[in-house]
Amino acid sequence: MNSLELTLSAIKGIPEKIPFNPFIMHLAATLANLDYNREYCEYPETLAEAQIKCSNFFGIDHVNVSTDAYREANAWGIEIDWKGHTPTAKSHLKIDEFDSIEEPDLESNQRTMNRVNSVKKLNQKVGGKQCIIGWIEAPFAEINCLFGLVNVLMLCKNSDWDKKIRNLINRVIPVQIEFAKMQIEEGANIIGAGDSAISQIGPMRYEKSCLEATKNLFEAIQKKVPVLYHVCGDNSVIDKEGRDMLKLISKTNAAILDLDYQVDLKIAKQKIGSTNCIRGNTNTTILGDPTHPLTEIINEISTTIEIGKPKGNYMYAAGCEWPWEPITMASRNLGIAKTIIEKIGTY
Repeated sequence: MNSLELTLSAIKGIPEKIPFNPFIMHLAATLANLDYNREYCEYPETLAEAQIKCSNFFGIDHVNVSTDAYREANAWGIEIDWKGHTPTAKSHLKIDEFDSIEEPDLESNQRTMNRVNSVKKLNQKVGGKQCIIGWIEAPFAEINCLFGLVNVLMLCKNSDWDKKIRNLINRVIPVQIEFAKMQIEEGANIIGAGDSAISQIGPMRYEKSCLEATKNLFEAIQKKVPVLYHVCGDNSVIDKEGRDMLKLISKTNAAILDLDYQVDLKIAKQKIGSTNCIRGNTNTTILGDPTHPLTEIINEISTTIEIGKPKGNYMYAAGCEWPWEPITMASRNLGIAKTIIEKIGTY
């Protein structure tokens, strides 16, 4: 069973062993001695080579084309700020002017086509052997990229806030479906959908303004390939009316839920059951802090695997992107994780 077959088998139940699928971006660029913004993010061939080199060296069962959250946003007209360690927005669109903005042509935008071509390059090199994960933003994340989180949350002051947010989301959904389709056509085996801020809005607002559209988006994509729903932060909140955020994100029917370290993995396994495969969720603050002793690193990784393993439907990863600085510590910890998964990750 190769890496592609192994990863897909974990979605359906108990694989022969736990897939090793840590989320790697900056680390791949650093190991290849690449400038993240100017080389890794900008050149499909360069990204593909760095991903393959890193995955082969550490025995990772997937390669991915995620780099930053502003590919689609750039196509809508968001100008990119390249000054930080990752591309961000220089400014945002105005919500009240959005209806007058023409829907973007993804094929004419360099940043979206760079991602599509990254999938193409990976497919040419490792297609059919390693799992290739394409990437889009989930609906709520995308409107935050376009308008800014604060501006989106300010809509909640209106009595019809849920309608206003849904209207924004419904406008971006067709573009997201098209972006996913373009990557699938070039060889993506899974489409990742990043939702970096849903933990900030809570179960009630998520249910009323985001859930249906997110579910519909995933349903459209999953007619072709599975969706990996990457949700950052503590998405285990239960509000006073009993709305359970974990159960709500599970209702999107994403094939895979990528859970951050703040979520209790044992509780998540109990609640979600076999509805979704879980990926995650070793504590990245421990993995990325040199003050934590080696014994704590080993224990943290081992505990994650032991909790995630029962009854399958599990892939190993950290809670979010694997830390990349300092590079010697990041590489050491990733190698430790691979060694442990080989030792205790079988059924």
